[in-house]
Amino acid sequence: MAAAVSKISMDFITRLNLQNPHDVKPVNGGDTNATYSLYSGDKRYFLKVQPNQDRHYFDHEVASLKALSEWVKVPKVMKQGENQGSAYLLMNWIETGSNNQSALGEALAKLHHAKGKAFGFEVNADNDYFPKNNTWSSSWGEFFVHQRLEPLMALAKKQALWLNQRGDHFENLKKTILADDHVRQVEPSLLHGDLWAGNFMFDTNDQPVFIDPNSFYGNREYDLAVSKVFPGFNEDFYSSYEAAYPLEDGYQDRFKWYEFYYVLLHFVRFGDIYAPRLNRLLISF
Repeated sequence: MAAAVSKISMDFITRLNLQNPHDVKPVNGGDTNATYSLYSGDKRYFLKVQPNQDRHYFDHEVASLKALSEWVKVPKVMKQGENQGSAYLLMNWIETGSNNQSALGEALAKLHHAKGKAFGFEVNADNDYFPKNNTWSSSWGEFFVHQRLEPLMALAKKQALWLNQRGDHFENLKKTILADDHVRQVEPSLLHGDLWAGNFMFDTNDQPVFIDPNSFYGNREYDLAVSKVFPGFNEDFYSSYEAAYPLEDGYQDRFKWYEFYYVLLHFVRFGDIYAPRLNRLLISF
């Protein structure tokens, strides 16, 4: 973060055309972008900056926030653009309240009731560490296998030759997904797309706010399965979701498909620390 912070300047801030900008400070905001708190007059904002990128760098995030905003609370996009060779995204600052996991579960269920006509999204996630092709598909199985699993596994195999020795297990997984009756009947739900504990917060009214979405229309079980990969969600969250939008029989087995994908994603990005968990999941298929 230190290197990224050094690239911000008051000249950069001035070019955002805010009234009386002041108190610019770096803040924690993930490991992808440089992030800052700043004020314009008495209003506080959250600024993301990605060096050496054009104004379109945040297009998918902005489109995701716009889609989610019709159903749940998200940060409000104030400005998006390019400044001195860096992409930026300016949003309103949200003060933090108390954890309210029951409300979080209800909000996610409300989001998942937002249905699309197909699987995919209007914008590709081209600037992710692992770029994602969101071209529309009429089949959830085809979308997940061909636009998520296969390209990610191809990338992973370049990093870890041992994955080539698990080819039969990976083929079994793909065949199982494509032949599954539930998969063939899935309705496209609007998803957060990266629902781990770092991507939600609560405002001063203790209401959930979804942040850093990586949205697309898919099987709602995907979001819930991802939420179980790392700690951060409690039983109040799952029980309130289930009360608002009950899951269908067999979801526990299907969750393993999405857990595998999400762990594979972390293996590609962060390396061998995820290899044992990845291997255990893969050989179970």
